[in-house]
Amino acid sequence: MELIDLIKSRRSIGAVEERDVPDEVIKELLTAATWAPNHKKTEPWKFRVVKGEGRNKLGEEMSRIMEAKTKGLSKEDAQKKIEKARKGPLRAPAIIIMAASPTGKVPEIEEIVATGCALQNLLLLATEKGLATIARTGEIAYATELNKYLQLDENDKIIALVYVGYPKQDFSIKAERVPAEEKTVWFR
Repeated sequence: MELIDLIKSRRSIGAVEERDVPDEVIKELLTAATWAPNHKKTEPWKFRVVKGEGRNKLGEEMSRIMEAKTKGLSKEDAQKKIEKARKGPLRAPAIIIMAASPTGKVPEIEEIVATGCALQNLLLLATEKGLATIARTGEIAYATELNKYLQLDENDKIIALVYVGYPKQDFSIKAERVPAEEKTVWFR
């Protein structure tokens, strides 16, 4: 497949089988991520891979964090958020958590963008390998308590929880984009 076709065909797909994604495949995805461009070669990305029983443990921690954040809500609304946080990590057999770790050598935005490039590399390779992925965040991703649980530094920024698995079915999701010409101004 041509690279442009791969880029155009990549979609966020959350409906996955429970079948394990082999560690070797995850390692390939992580290697692709590390080849992202980054200013001054800071390599600002960090990865946390969660599989197996680790998903349940992560869900328990996420629900504990969410419980503390729902103090002003009705009991029913709070319980919905807590359960959603608990079940979130069970959406896929593997989760790759990607964080930007600002080095101070370049503006923080450049570190976040570089980590976004790493994310794109990972997503594209996963698509090429026939995997389904969906990158998510939500308020839990910005909780400093989650950084602590994941052994990330306090200033690290989680940019995505990437759910990885084998698709439950063949997805041919069509998408449209505004042509680049409509968003481009040329200066000559």
